[in-house]
Amino acid sequence: MIDVKTAERELMTYIRPQTFPVAIRMLKPGEEIPERAKRPARDFKKLSMNCQVIDMARRYGWTIALTREDHICSLGIAALGFEKPTHLHSSGTLCEGMYTETKEAGQRSEAAVDRFAAGEYATLLVAPLERATFEPHLVCIYANPAQVMRLVQAALWKQGGKVTSSFGGRIDCSEIIVTTMRTDRPQVILPCSGDRIFGQTQDHEMAFTIPWSQMEEIIDGLRGTHAGGIRYPITQFLEYEAKLPPKYMEANRLWDAEKGKTPYSPRDRVVAAYKRTFADRVPVYPIVASFAGTLDGLSIEEYCTNVPKAITAMLNYYERYQPDVVLAYNDLAKEAEAFGCRVKFSDYVVPSIDTHVLAEDKAKLASLAMPDPSKTARLPGFLEQCEALVKAKPPTAIGAVAVGPWTIAMLLRNPEAMLLDTFEDPRFIHDLMRVTTDFCKLWGDAIVKTGIGLSFSEPTASISLISPDNYRDFIAPYHKELVEYFKAKKVGVTTHICGTTYPIYEDLIQCGFTTVSFDLDQQGDPTLYVDQLERFMQVSRGRAVAIGNVDATRFEKTTKEAMEADVRRCIDTAARHSAFILSTSCEIPPRSDPEAVRWFMDTAHEYGRYDRIFSSEGG
Repeated sequence: MIDVKTAERELMTYIRPQTFPVAIRMLKPGEEIPERAKRPARDFKKLSMNCQVIDMARRYGWTIALTREDHICSLGIAALGFEKPTHLHSSGTLCEGMYTETKEAGQRSEAAVDRFAAGEYATLLVAPLERATFEPHLVCIYANPAQVMRLVQAALWKQGGKVTSSFGGRIDCSEIIVTTMRTDRPQVILPCSGDRIFGQTQDHEMAFTIPWSQMEEIIDGLRGTHAGGIRYPITQFLEYEAKLPPKYMEANRLWDAEKGKTPYSPRDRVVAAYKRTFADRVPVYPIVASFAGTLDGLSIEEYCTNVPKAITAMLNYYERYQPDVVLAYNDLAKEAEAFGCRVKFSDYVVPSIDTHVLAEDKAKLASLAMPDPSKTARLPGFLEQCEALVKAKPPTAIGAVAVGPWTIAMLLRNPEAMLLDTFEDPRFIHDLMRVTTDFCKLWGDAIVKTGIGLSFSEPTASISLISPDNYRDFIAPYHKELVEYFKAKKVGVTTHICGTTYPIYEDLIQCGFTTVSFDLDQQGDPTLYVDQLERFMQVSRGRAVAIGNVDATRFEKTTKEAMEADVRRCIDTAARHSAFILSTSCEIPPRSDPEAVRWFMDTAHEYGRYDRIFSSEGG
């Protein structure tokens, strides 16, 4: 037969409980109490209870004897047969209102409690297993669920099957002692409220009892299952590749890129900016439309009207400069043209509207036909351009530049007349914005279906042209509606506004634009000049991605030194914040100097390296 010291050693080896396993013996009347056993009433000058003395044994290492004279808990007293249960027990009164709704339910709960016969035993004797000077009836081990699981597995090692236990949620001392001794079977114990309140049993703890007659079998079961690979601490599967937080993996990616294993693609750099983190350098691109055509020897009109040539020109431009973003972008007149306006082409500047369909008669708004993106004017050609860029699969971010509702409205009406309408006929403006916003939803849906990113350009929403209040009254509600419409389709929306925009930065962010592209401040008084990129970074605090804002007018005629200085200004202002894509303040002129574009890109590639930006020398 196994001895207590061996049993303790084996349990500590295979189970490792936090507290001592407790040896428990019930002494019959007249059976001698060990001399060194503490008596609560005598030694502590306090009455105690079953769960308390078990807890003292497992935590303090004390041997304690609890008799009727030491006991205070009427539930535990009756369970161990130190007194006959009263009518308060049998009537369900002690359960009613606390554990059961009614006395009748309480009677059933009381009847389910295992009890020794009154007078069958006189003393509860407990001690840490290793120090027990007596042969226990059972051993109780408090443990966490995984440790209890190991004990269950050990109990089933020889015969298999299941361990059967029952739980009442109260009087667990009965289940620990009476049930285990009567069944002579191991029991899984769910500590009751009293055990947790008075016995200090913790939320993570359960218990398991082993009849002493079965201790050797349980120890054999622990050894056997341990040898079979079932162990505590639980063996964790570790032969996997962890999925670490994305930011941690980005550092690995940087090392790989430095070694040439997995270089960053242009699209990777843009994605990093949207994730508010950093790739190898600042993503960069100039805003290019007709310039791509002139590089291929096309006139501005050819580029804007000959779709196959425009597609080829844009892809050739990409191959030449390797920007991180490529745009499907021809001009900002095609949407108004689709409503019936006439476009004027030039050899030197971007296309414009020279006949405004609502200029003379606002009443025509009621009869304006909604353009069909698949049929009307140059809209189908633009969709073809979007599809071709997506199909070409350049390793860049790809976006389409459409025109926003305010600018379409201005081009339909005429900018000067529209500004007068803000005072004279605001209702008309709202009616017109309703039409153009509905069109932008229709038009945006068609663009998004090609798989390309979506941007609405609003050059005439500039505070150089309208007031901040005009923006909030006549434009912001429709911008917000448009953004939320596409957000519901999981499509982020970018906007570009020319001229001075800093007074409405917060408004743009509140509209929900994921990205804001902006120009240089156009205030006439240089003493009032605001660095709009710096101001945006201060206002946005990463809530939207910034695109800008190297002076686009430099690209026609500048020096290499001036271009480098402007690029450095932008990078020094915004690159440390991430959520930044270096670009131009507006579309670069169609007849820009190709060398100026090269200076822009080369400076950005070198000066925009994040290792330089965040190095001690660069910082």
